[in-house]
This record gives sequence, structure tokens and C-alpha cells, in this order.
Amino acid sequence: MSAASAAVRPLLSRLSSIPARYPFYFGVVLSGVKTSFSDLVVQTVVERKEKIDWKRNGAFAVFGFIYLGGVQYGIYVPFFSRLFPNASKFAAKSLREKLKDTKGMFQLVAQVLLDGCVHHPFMYFPAFYCTKELVTNSEKPDFVRCLTDYRNNITEDVGALFKVWVPAMFINFAFMPMYARIPFAAGVSLLWTMILSAMRGGDVTHGEDVMGGAVTGASLPLLEESVNEYFYSCPVENDRSLGHVVVTASGPDKSGWVAMIARAVADLGGNVTHSKMVRLGEQFIILMHIAVDPEHQKTLVKSLNSSKDLKPLNIRTTTLQRRQTGKYERAVMGVRVHAVGEDKPGMLALISELLIENGMAVESVSTELRMNTKTNKRNFVVTADCTTVAELDKQAISQLADDFSKLKHDLGLEIMDVRVHSVTKDI
Repeated sequence: MSAASAAVRPLLSRLSSIPARYPFYFGVVLSGVKTSFSDLVVQTVVERKEKIDWKRNGAFAVFGFIYLGGVQYGIYVPFFSRLFPNASKFAAKSLREKLKDTKGMFQLVAQVLLDGCVHHPFMYFPAFYCTKELVTNSEKPDFVRCLTDYRNNITEDVGALFKVWVPAMFINFAFMPMYARIPFAAGVSLLWTMILSAMRGGDVTHGEDVMGGAVTGASLPLLEESVNEYFYSCPVENDRSLGHVVVTASGPDKSGWVAMIARAVADLGGNVTHSKMVRLGEQFIILMHIAVDPEHQKTLVKSLNSSKDLKPLNIRTTTLQRRQTGKYERAVMGVRVHAVGEDKPGMLALISELLIENGMAVESVSTELRMNTKTNKRNFVVTADCTTVAELDKQAISQLADDFSKLKHDLGLEIMDVRVHSVTKDI
């Protein structure tokens, strides 16, 4: 053995003894660093953010240090030691001895059930949601709203938790000595925190977090992008060399209507850009925009109106004109709203009224009903694209986020996704 190896071995021995000598402090530091690191992995690798959301990461770090390292140590070690006095001896036994220890097996199952059915649902998750609210909205924390989110998400959260933690806690309580319970839990929760961060990390983003934020599919992300791509795509304004016709139609439902009208338009030199075609009861409804060479426009309109095959649809055509330059101010910002929630009367009215109150003009809006397979109830889905001629600063955007967050709470919506788009990048 070399002199270097002989010198290193005592150092390694002292380092390896730290978890047993200082279990509380070791668990606190490990849990805090691990929780922060796992959220950074989610933001940079999974969500591919260009700019780290440090408020969100701070929420996870604080939660890791205080709750995962401190509170969970108190539960798993002193409290469980008193509640299950033979737990430490059971963990030290061999697998064969464990299988013969009926009382020890019963206490093992009891520890797992107490952890999964009491500790996590009624302590862990409320603490997580409140910590996140306090860190991300330190000026105006809304604990009523965050606990409402906790209640709305509890089934999904606990379902995901059970897939990871029930097997892990069987291993932890069955084989780990008391001082190693928190380090083991920290190792498993490296994976769990990534799952929770991806599920719940980006629920609400305000003001300064708009710049470069990545949409994660959570409740209320705001993302600043170029308004040109999303809100200046109207073909009537863009395709100035073409003629533009809108077709509305409704008639008795019949198989083949879509193919028939699409073929008629194509054969007459038209190009369908925007359309909505849907069966409602016994009627088939059509709304369609057609771009066509001006030389063929009159022929197309005449042919569609006079077609015997399409007569049952009661087709009506309207020629579209571009907005006159100078009569309308140029839009500089846009907002896209996507909301999903249990169907209730007045949802569209409340959303559209909120947009008007914030100076937004609706460019397009679509609504539909979808069946929620989890609740077996109908969900109302609305997507609206709006523009404004006034540039919103960070304070106005933050207020917009607060308004929509409150509306989400008032209506009990599952999703309220709001994306802010700007021509400039210097809000």
C-alpha cells in the first residue's frame, strides 16, 4: 500500500462517517442541494429554458432545506422510532429473518401506509404548495388560491407519488438504518422532484419572469414571442395579390360534404386557408376562407352558389376587403388565451370581458366541448387570439397574469394558459 493511499483512507473513513455522526445536518444540506439541482436539470434539459427561473428554483431549494431535510427527518427518525420502537432492529436483520418477523413486517407496512396516506397527502403537499407560493409571490402570497390548487391536483399528485414512493419507502423502512433514511429518501427524491417540478413547477409566472420563459403546459405560463408570427397571419392582409372569399353554409348532414366542397374549390383554382366544419345535430355547418386568383374569383363564387350538388348546404359567399391603411392602428402586442374547465354558463363572457377590460381586441376565438374521461363531465375549451395597440410594460403584464389567475380560481378551471407576444423584446 502506497503512502498516498494510507493517507487517504482515514480521510475517506471520516467522510463516510459524517451521515451517521451528523444525520440531521447532513440530511438538511443534501436535501436542499439535491432539490435545487433536480429542478435545474428539469429547466435546462427537459424544458430547455434559455434563462433559469431562479424564483422557481429558490422555491424548490427552500422546500428541500426546511421540509425534506428538517421536517422529514423529525418524522422518519425520532417520531417513527417512538411509534415503531423495533424499526431500527428490523432494518438490521437479514432478509430471511425479516420474513420470519411477523410483527416487524406489520410495522413495516404500517410505516409505509402512514407515510403515503397521511404524511404526504396532508403535510408534504400543502407544505410544498405554500412554500412555492411564498417564494414566487412574496409580495402578495395567496395561500387560499394555492391550497385550492393543492386540492384540485391532489388526485394526480398522489397518484404520481405512489408510483415512486411506495416501493421506495418499503426499501427505506425495511433496510436502511435510521441515520440513512433521509439520505436514501433524498436520492429517490432526485427523480421525484424532477417529476414534481415538471408537473407543478411553472404554474404561475409573473412580470419579470416573462422574458424567455418556457411553456411547460402548466396552469398560467406567459411567454413573450414575436407578434408577427401569430397575429399578422391574416391572409386577407398578407396575400394582397389574391382575391378573398368567405363561405358560410349549413344543411342536412351527409357523408362526403367536406370532400365535395373542397374538390369544388380546388377545381375552380381556390385555396382553402382557414376553415371550421362541424356536425351539430342533424345539420352540417361550414365556415371557410378561400384565397383565389382575382381572374377566377367571380367564376368560383358563381359556381359555388349555383352548384346543384351543393344546393342543400345553402351556400352563401361574401367577398372580403383589406382594412384601409390609416383607419386602424398597428397592433404591437398580442395575447393568446387557452382555457379548459368544467362547462358552466357564462365562461366565454367572463373571459372576453376580462380581455376587453385589459384593452384587448379579439382577432379570433374558438370554443368546443370535450368529455373529461376522469370526471365523466364535459369540459369547455376556449382559445382566443387578441391584439392591442398599446405596449404593455412588466407591471401591466403582471396585473394581467393576476387577473387571469383570479379568474381561473373563480371558475375552477383546470387550465388557464396565457401567452403574451410582443413585437419588441425590451419590455
